[in-house]
Amino acid sequence: MTKDSTTKSGYSRRDALRLMAAGGIACFAAPNLLGKPAFAETANPTGRVVVGLSQEPTVFNPLMAHIEVDDAVHFSLFDALFRIDPKGVLQPNLAAEVPTQKNGGISEDGLKWRVRLRDDVRWHDGKPFTAEDVKFTLELITNPNFRAWRTGGHSLVRDITVVSPTEITWRMEKAFAPYLSFLAETFMVPKHILEKEADPNTGAFSQAPVGTGAFKWAQRVAGDHLELVANAQYFGDGPYVERIVFKYIPDMTVLYTQFKSGDIDLTDQAYITADHYEEAKTLPDRVVTLVSGASVESIYLNLEKPQFKDPAVRKALYAAMDRKAIIDAIYYGVGTVTETFMPKQSYYYNPNLPAQEYNLDLARK
Repeated sequence: MTKDSTTKSGYSRRDALRLMAAGGIACFAAPNLLGKPAFAETANPTGRVVVGLSQEPTVFNPLMAHIEVDDAVHFSLFDALFRIDPKGVLQPNLAAEVPTQKNGGISEDGLKWRVRLRDDVRWHDGKPFTAEDVKFTLELITNPNFRAWRTGGHSLVRDITVVSPTEITWRMEKAFAPYLSFLAETFMVPKHILEKEADPNTGAFSQAPVGTGAFKWAQRVAGDHLELVANAQYFGDGPYVERIVFKYIPDMTVLYTQFKSGDIDLTDQAYITADHYEEAKTLPDRVVTLVSGASVESIYLNLEKPQFKDPAVRKALYAAMDRKAIIDAIYYGVGTVTETFMPKQSYYYNPNLPAQEYNLDLARK
């Protein structure tokens, strides 16, 4: 069963996060701010977007272990070498191009990498972004004293060499096909700030981060809200609004009430709970759309137990499962059934798998 997600736009949560890498959260905060807006771009972003979160972001170094609400802040403050667009295609971000075997960025055996960088990117404090920052970031992730949220893939990187301020090379210990997509979710951090920290896990940077993203750190009121302001020197599209406010509302009913009243503009990762969907979709001044989530809920059987080793037992259990009744009871009918653990957005999703039939007679047989 896939859980459908309710947002103000037609984009899923993960689509929204991808877009944020290009232009901050303003890219998905409201329908008229999605991607490249229909109206003329302005050099003077105006207005404010209030984002309702059900949990409080507390981790502001994007390389450290964190939860999804922290992502909303990270994607607005920082950039990665690459980003993944809503269609799942890698696009250059801080990099000038996505390295491939065709353009010489990756060797045929997948071991030698060369990444060319943009030359017009600056950190929020005005310092230029260079290949030294990329080297520092990749080395910090694998520093055993640093609490990195992901070392997979990065631990295979060897011989990092800064060729110039806009070019960096390295060697992979062995080929690792997903590394480009891993790098698309690896935000670059500033060497000139973090190298001065006695402990990068607890330093001042973690409470007042400096990135290259479309928005800059403004202030945080612990337990209440966090504010970001537009980065007028951003190298990419946007930002299109002057200020973002992340507001913490742990009670989901209160969050929905504030969405309904207009106190918040976007529900973000919290979404609108399924029991409010029927009312929410009729609100006159709100845009509420169902989009398929990437998560799949399943029941997994312990196949080491003898009763589950028999395929006939598993088939009988499957035939006896009324999945629609489960969705109706738990998710108020907001959800879809699926025959695979692959989300529909995946390239590998197969829509032609045999459909399960709820049939108690078949199960008994």
